[in-house]
Amino acid sequence: MGRSATVIAYGSLMSGLGLAALAPLPAVDARRVRLSGCRRGFGKLSQYGDRFAMALEATAPGAPIRAADIDAATPTDPATGLDALALTLRIPELARVAQREGYHADAFLALARLAERRGASLGVHLFAIAESVGHDVERYRRALADAVDYASPHYTPHPVAIDGDAPAIVFLPPGTEGSGRDDVVPIRVQTAETRLLTFRGVWSLKPNRSQLDYAAMCLLGECHNLSLADVLGDLRTHPPLARLVDARLAAELEAERDRFREMLCLETAHYAARFPSAPRRAAFVGGA
Repeated sequence: MGRSATVIAYGSLMSGLGLAALAPLPAVDARRVRLSGCRRGFGKLSQYGDRFAMALEATAPGAPIRAADIDAATPTDPATGLDALALTLRIPELARVAQREGYHADAFLALARLAERRGASLGVHLFAIAESVGHDVERYRRALADAVDYASPHYTPHPVAIDGDAPAIVFLPPGTEGSGRDDVVPIRVQTAETRLLTFRGVWSLKPNRSQLDYAAMCLLGECHNLSLADVLGDLRTHPPLARLVDARLAAELEAERDRFREMLCLETAHYAARFPSAPRRAAFVGGA
């Protein structure tokens, strides 16, 4: 099973610090994309600590989440899209990501085998399932669960349309719309927390080191010119919290670019071509 597929990372896997849990994770390619038809925030209780992890939700009923490549000249506008990282990985490596996201690797590999038998890439196969149910998230999850006799309460693979490329995959945490099986209750439902929160909002629920560490994994994505303005927008209105974030990141910023390249096994020239221009100065630094 040597095929590859593209997965969209929108939280902790956008940084070298976050990728360290999967290192090494050899990438065929890595690039920046902008997502539309969705929204992001801290909103799913983590398996790995007393904290809320990042969640993404589709916002356009009957339409797919979409992604488009971005370049250094593309302005950041959270009202029109969210910055994310597109990683092209071989299927075995992608199964490791699935396992990390709480979707069993065996079920993920079963999906990949189904796609292969149909002569399609995994992204194309999942997109066809979603298209067959009119991009209805609840019906898509039921079809997916039926296909491999499995559903996860944590995260579920979901197709993303990419302009000019084959569909990608993103892992979405199920909420009140369900996991795809009535006997598998989503973690977000079990914990009665289905909101999508900014960092300031989630800090009011989990003001602890674990939440701060996870936020650092996400926010370091800004070192690679990936904007997280949508989850940072109200942080600058609370300077003490901004300074706390700044202090946590201070020890990580210098090493982040090299660590990111090493985790993904990217050559320096490849990184420079895919992540052009100087890294943005993180919007939260100093609370400015």
